[in-house]
Amino acid sequence: MKKILLLVAVMLLAASSAFAQFSLGGHAAANFSTMWGDDTKDVPWGIGFNAGVATKISLGLFAVAPEVDVGLRRQSDDEETWSTWAIEIPILARINVLPILFIEAGPQIAFLLSSEDEVDMGMGSVTFDYGDDKIDALNTFEFGVAAGIGVTVIPNLDVNFRSVIGFTSVIDSKKVEPEADDRSIKNLQFQVGATYWFM
Repeated sequence: MKKILLLVAVMLLAASSAFAQFSLGGHAAANFSTMWGDDTKDVPWGIGFNAGVATKISLGLFAVAPEVDVGLRRQSDDEETWSTWAIEIPILARINVLPILFIEAGPQIAFLLSSEDEVDMGMGSVTFDYGDDKIDALNTFEFGVAAGIGVTVIPNLDVNFRSVIGFTSVIDSKKVEPEADDRSIKNLQFQVGATYWFM
């Protein structure tokens, strides 16, 4: 019985693969980001970007669409600019609710590369590098979720709006002071972007 079920599963997988369509494209977006959490009072918003490659495995109205992007997140006002570079990997489930309209949602992981906070002190500016050996308070792994809605403008071009919310704190103060309280400083982004499918 187990062999029969395994054979049926293999046949269904093979049939699905035969009808699945694979696409490869380039993705770029502008992001409007800030931080959320208990320790983020008065953190400003700022404009950054992300760009990278996207894939899409389609089966009818449903698709899986992972991406690998390089992202710059910025929060900035007159006194402070906080910049974080990251490799972002959203793995999105995508459903076409209309031929040209789709919704997407799924987990996102990120690997934080650097994070600097430049503060204007009046007579000059001071930069705090949270990934520097002297501070070393940057969490290098981040987990969150992404969700959005998009439109297929032409057959090879999608335009979308997406929100991303992180569940992992960007800064880990325990790396500097083991007795310190946990810091709650998490990523929050709104993105407007486009993907061009060239294959």
